[in-house]
Amino acid sequence: MDETFFASVRLEQAELSSGVKIELPIRYQDWSAIMAHFPVPEAAVRRLLPSSRLKPILYVPGTAILSMVAMEYRQIKGLAPYNEFGIMVPVLYEPKVNIPGLPLLFPHCFKLSGLYVHCLPVTTQAAYEVGIEVWGYPKIIAEIVFEDIGQMRRCRLRAAGKNILTLDVEKGATRFSKVNFHSYTVKGGQLLRTLIQTRGECNIARFRGGASFNLGDHPIAEELRALGIGKTAVERLYLTNVQSMLHPPGEFMSL
Repeated sequence: MDETFFASVRLEQAELSSGVKIELPIRYQDWSAIMAHFPVPEAAVRRLLPSSRLKPILYVPGTAILSMVAMEYRQIKGLAPYNEFGIMVPVLYEPKVNIPGLPLLFPHCFKLSGLYVHCLPVTTQAAYEVGIEVWGYPKIIAEIVFEDIGQMRRCRLRAAGKNILTLDVEKGATRFSKVNFHSYTVKGGQLLRTLIQTRGECNIARFRGGASFNLGDHPIAEELRALGIGKTAVERLYLTNVQSMLHPPGEFMSL
């Protein structure tokens, strides 16, 4: 673990309604993840977005992206370890142009790109409370477990005794990468845009499949099934030995 990543960050304190105080940014000292991006009809995914100001990033004309990511947070400053599963839509805020493909390949060139977080199950009450109160993340308490199946890393997501989905992502040789991205959430009648800084070992494979999902019988699964998500991933990621910082909301935008 490299503590120099966190050394120069300016900390601030937030107090939750429970009286619990936390330091921001939240500093994730060690975690791993699997992630995959799947094609989905643009018209369908627009129904998930809370504002017409947010436009889904397009893979090809008429086709957007739905992202699934499963994370194992093993060591965190001020919080007990927990697992998390994100169902998200890559978006642009009020883009002047929305050229298919380019924001996926060169996200750093698009100033207001980010991931709109549609659903974010977690495994602990503490993670649930801080995520909702500080950022408005749409969290639920769920079961999130991982296992290796040969060269695949698998995550099973369940809640209320029902299966939501299973995500399989192929592992691969990693190299050290630094990636900054932003999440979009809704809180207090505004869009919040939040910086997340990450660094760690990452394998990225584009346009090669290598990831799949199976939907269950939970209402979230039924909602996803109705979107008509494509089965072949357009990009997959396998991450390990990652550190990150989840900053306080940095931008407050009109819905």
